[in-house]
Amino acid sequence: MPKFYNVVTRKTLNKPINDKHIYHKVGVIKITENGGWFLQLYQQPNTDFMIFPNHKDNLPVIDFGSHETE
Repeated sequence: MPKFYNVVTRKTLNKPINDKHIYHKVGVIKITENGGWFLQLYQQPNTDFMIFPNHKDNLPVIDFGSHETE
């Protein structure tokens, strides 16, 4: 079963006594059963971002086929 994590932004309101924090949900991160990580941001609908560990290896090359480039 995939796991989901909320992606939020935080705004701090400076108050005289206590600072108040407001959190806005801006997307989700999905971790699949086979270890894939995907980021989905609400301000860019229908766009999934893939997350990879920071290695010195090259990122995988995705072959979209010839119909995507026309």
